[in-house]
Amino acid sequence: MKKQEKNRIREWVVLLVCALALPACTYHTPDEDWERNGKVRLHLNWQTRIDHPSVMTYYFYKDGIGFPVIRQGSASGYEGTLPAGQYKVAVCNTDCENVVLEMDNGYEQAYGKVRQISGLKSSSVHIEHPGNLSGTGCQIIDIGGKQAVVEELYPINLVKTLELNIKVKGGEEVLSLEGLSGRLTGVSARIHIPDGQPLFDTVAFMAFEAVVAASGVYTASLNLFGLSGGTENNDPVELYLTLRTKDGKEITSLTNITGEVIDALEKSISAYIVLDMEIVYDKVDGFKIILSEWKEGTGEVSNRAM
Repeated sequence: MKKQEKNRIREWVVLLVCALALPACTYHTPDEDWERNGKVRLHLNWQTRIDHPSVMTYYFYKDGIGFPVIRQGSASGYEGTLPAGQYKVAVCNTDCENVVLEMDNGYEQAYGKVRQISGLKSSSVHIEHPGNLSGTGCQIIDIGGKQAVVEELYPINLVKTLELNIKVKGGEEVLSLEGLSGRLTGVSARIHIPDGQPLFDTVAFMAFEAVVAASGVYTASLNLFGLSGGTENNDPVELYLTLRTKDGKEITSLTNITGEVIDALEKSISAYIVLDMEIVYDKVDGFKIILSEWKEGTGEVSNRAM
């Protein structure tokens, strides 16, 4: 009798061990269902750029679906599992400055939009200076199965910097100046993040206050997505400068810099452009703006908002 009971106990123990061991051998997490999911590995190649965000957000747009699957990753890349299918990918950092990210309407409409300063309706919108936005994208990734799909992407700085160096000439009359401010038209209010293409569907301008760099010399740095080419469908790039005198007077003049801007953007590979100019000023005739030359800026540019 005792022997039969011991045998039964052994049988139950064996059955219990098998019951516990079987699920351990066959169980897979939902992500490891390779008929429905797939692995992806994205590598970000910043090339020679040192100053870049430490965290990037990855937006995966499945074919036919506008709202993305969002994943957080590092500046070096992302590796993970997604539902199987074809995807387009947009990548950017979310700690940008003065920029609203519009990422919920599909890859083709993945935009960064510069914040408006004025909410009033007018023919031209006054916008902030954007800052600290990098991005890239990929058109088609076919994800499916345990074997990871590997892609290398090349993020770029989506914010350019235009530095204005302004030398004021006019003898002793220059000493009567209190300050210099300005306005730049033909600037882009939106940018397509995956390919870095600025858009000019909104007529926009940005204002700036120049600072004194030396006696009779002012400088200003403007962060922007891009400048219009002044084509039939785009506005010209015009620079308005206003001199303020110590007796309270304000004198404004403007010049069209579209040609210089196109030349600089087409020939330069830098995100930092320097434009030198002179102002010839006298109390009787006011002043006129003379463009000297443009050149590429040197060093890494953080593009933090002014």
